[in-house]
Amino acid sequence: MKKANDCLRTIFQFSAILLLGLIFIISCSAAANSVREDNMKPKPSIQKMRSAQIIIKFKDNVLDSSSVEFVREMSKTAKVNLSYLRPMSGGAHVFRVEDNVNTAQISDLIEHLSKRPDVLYVESDDIMVRQ
Repeated sequence: MKKANDCLRTIFQFSAILLLGLIFIISCSAAANSVREDNMKPKPSIQKMRSAQIIIKFKDNVLDSSSVEFVREMSKTAKVNLSYLRPMSGGAHVFRVEDNVNTAQISDLIEHLSKRPDVLYVESDDIMVRQ
């Protein structure tokens, strides 16, 4: 009889441990799924945020597009404060828009800069997303 009780106790302990392990696995899986779903939902701030950087390619090689005087002149044309970030391959340059701007203002500044005789093209430096 004692052997049967020991056997039942062992089976009960094993079942309890197995049940706790199963509950733990299920709760971890549910938590991982909720994190994955949260990451898949577009964040409202990201959806409304517009790039605050622009890419400019000049027709001729500008002597120094990073010079303070040149950036000041570009800012005056764009009607916003710009700062030079870096050159790109292919001869284009990246500028940061220092002012808080919305989508319409970025479109306006791109239009203003595109009218300069030394500019080949201007575009917003947007993050490309596969659709």
